[in-house]
Amino acid sequence: MLAFCIRRVAQAAVVMLVVGLIAFALFRFVGDPVVFMLGQDATPQDRARMSAELGLDQPFHLQYARFVGRALQGEFGLSLRQLRPVSTLFRERLPATLELAIAAALFALAVGIPMGVYAALRRRSWLT
Repeated sequence: MLAFCIRRVAQAAVVMLVVGLIAFALFRFVGDPVVFMLGQDATPQDRARMSAELGLDQPFHLQYARFVGRALQGEFGLSLRQLRPVSTLFRERLPATLELAIAAALFALAVGIPMGVYAALRRRSWLT
């Protein structure tokens, strides 16, 4: 049983790395985040400075390794739209997300259990 759990955890880690790599590659090649952050009126010197600060002047594999290392520490970088740390945005929005998830689960239980009981008791009726 322990070997099975270890295999599953290893498989999950590989899947998360592959999905992260695909997402990282897609976001990297969709557009230049520096232009998005600074705007089109930024000077070439400002763009070069921001690229160096964000590590976008490094090769792709080094950028991905840095991303994975920081993600393991819970640091996901800066939001492109708000220019704030993503971890701060997560913390701000977590209470509302949990409230919505709990409300949805309670609603599903409140509706699902009675409907399941009804379907079990009234087989072949027009509702089931």
